[in-house]
Amino acid sequence: MSELTPPDPTIDVTVCIVNWNGAPWLADCLGALREVEGLRLQVILVDNASGDASVQMVQTGFPEVELIVNSENLGFARGNNQALRRGLGRAFLLLNNDTIVEKGAVERLAKSLDERPRAGMVAGHLVNPDGSTQFKYYHVTLPSLASLAADLFWLNRVWPHGQLGRGQMARRWDPGRPYQMEQIPAACMLLRREALQSFGLFDEGYRFLYEDVDLCARCRQAGWEIWYEPEARVLHYGSASSRRLDFSTRSLWRFRGMLRYAEHYLSGSRFFILKLLIGFVLLLRLPITVAASLWPSAELKRIWKGSWKACLQLLGELVHAPGVRGG
Repeated sequence: MSELTPPDPTIDVTVCIVNWNGAPWLADCLGALREVEGLRLQVILVDNASGDASVQMVQTGFPEVELIVNSENLGFARGNNQALRRGLGRAFLLLNNDTIVEKGAVERLAKSLDERPRAGMVAGHLVNPDGSTQFKYYHVTLPSLASLAADLFWLNRVWPHGQLGRGQMARRWDPGRPYQMEQIPAACMLLRREALQSFGLFDEGYRFLYEDVDLCARCRQAGWEIWYEPEARVLHYGSASSRRLDFSTRSLWRFRGMLRYAEHYLSGSRFFILKLLIGFVLLLRLPITVAASLWPSAELKRIWKGSWKACLQLLGELVHAPGVRGG
């Protein structure tokens, strides 16, 4: 099942970073990796056709970084797979371009894998610039029909302690202690090579969101544990690249990702119910998006540009497609 390059015994960790127009954050991200001690790193950066100075900055300021430059934006899953296939380390660190690993964080993640032979993945402790924990990135459990419905109807926001949802509020998760989870964020995720070989690379049918959820699900299905390591602190600005996508594109990819995940992991009846719920949400959203596109405000039109077309497109896919288009 392995698509990986054979390991190099001189490399401890291969760091995989996918970048799209991330020049404002890359220097700090890559600079922090230079401070890692006691581990031999291979750093691979995949640039998804950035329109800024990302490539030039890396070539000039970080010649030790291996660059893969794509002529188009291949997305998060395909970009990471390019780096993973080339990686030579005994472990692979997936790292977002808007992160800064704190001193000792990568070393602590590697030690966590060594301490837990059945750990296939371990997540770092994502923090805001003020040092507080970014709870929203730790869903703790894998999605269910109930949690997906709660997300669709914003029940997690109005009832954060409810058991329908996931995450810290619903699961009473303590970020100050190591914790075994079902799902961790790919913003900072260390993968054991042997585990990755057993469950495979990212599913490239996901374009935006749910690709890391699917990876966690397959990791658990293959019999590996997933852990969170509180001492591996990583500053994370959050959604640096994805915020630059327009709302309609994010909506298309989000719903397609949700459907693809549900098709693979929910029963047929639950998948059908989810499709009905998504259809209902889209029908509710359609008149709002049409009104926003006709509103006099230029800023409102810019934000919602193309959203009504995306709603119609998704409704058409729900009605006519028996499966899910990946992207």
